[in-house]
Amino acid sequence: MSAIAGLAFACSTSGFAAVNDVLPADYFPLSKGTSTLAVYAYDRKATGYYVQGKKQLDGNLGTQILALRVGRFFEIAGKPVSVIAVLPWAKADIEPAALATMFGKNASGTGDLRLGITDWLLSNSSSGQYLAITAMASLPTGDYERRQPLNIGENRYKGTFSLGWIQPLNNSLKLELTPEIAWFGDNTDYAGGTRFKQKASYALTGYLRYRATQNWQFHAGYQLNYGGDTLINGIDQNNPPDNTIMMLGTTYQSDDRRNQWIVRLARNINIKNGFNTDAELLVRYLRMY
Repeated sequence: MSAIAGLAFACSTSGFAAVNDVLPADYFPLSKGTSTLAVYAYDRKATGYYVQGKKQLDGNLGTQILALRVGRFFEIAGKPVSVIAVLPWAKADIEPAALATMFGKNASGTGDLRLGITDWLLSNSSSGQYLAITAMASLPTGDYERRQPLNIGENRYKGTFSLGWIQPLNNSLKLELTPEIAWFGDNTDYAGGTRFKQKASYALTGYLRYRATQNWQFHAGYQLNYGGDTLINGIDQNNPPDNTIMMLGTTYQSDDRRNQWIVRLARNINIKNGFNTDAELLVRYLRMY
């Protein structure tokens, strides 16, 4: 049991991924009146830089992220609805010196505040089928250093729409699919005062989730990312990500159903442009009230 996650954090120079990081069972609605408090911890190691599928620089980008997410479930016209707010903190470091000169050696601070709402169009506990739509807004509240591309805050607005579908395949196995489209506002103070624009990006995240016992579940996931080319002062950089990500993990639910832990490992299996994520560890603790 969980609540829509709605977060993913990356520095502006890293390989693009879905704006909202969806975890298994995120589109399973909780009972009305339920509140959630979740803490996320990411450790991400990436190498590159890649251009058109070829490694141009032999560098390393390390990112550590902590995020706090609060949520609340309601009912409108008999359908579940949830609202969430997410506030991250992150630290990123680049090496060697040649790469740090291009992007910035390090960055740290709070990320952009995210606010979202999810409405379940279908919520059938008998069949186990669920369909929901999520709208998420990212506000330019995070720490931002105008003199370098490497940043935690993005100094721009973002908006996303995504659908979440849960389809049981049998009593123990479920298929989960989440397509996403994201739109980006302009950063008019990018890397010393240039205008940074980004085209819409698209993602599709899928999980197979297997319930082994009442407490333990296991999952395998796959994510496709396309679009999101950037323009600097109107010049198209021709840098869509065209990347894919593989994910493996497990979920533990306490006997009282109020505490949940998720551990997930992920990595890029190919990338066209940006930094290639060689390894990512995510740990999430969720408490339901």
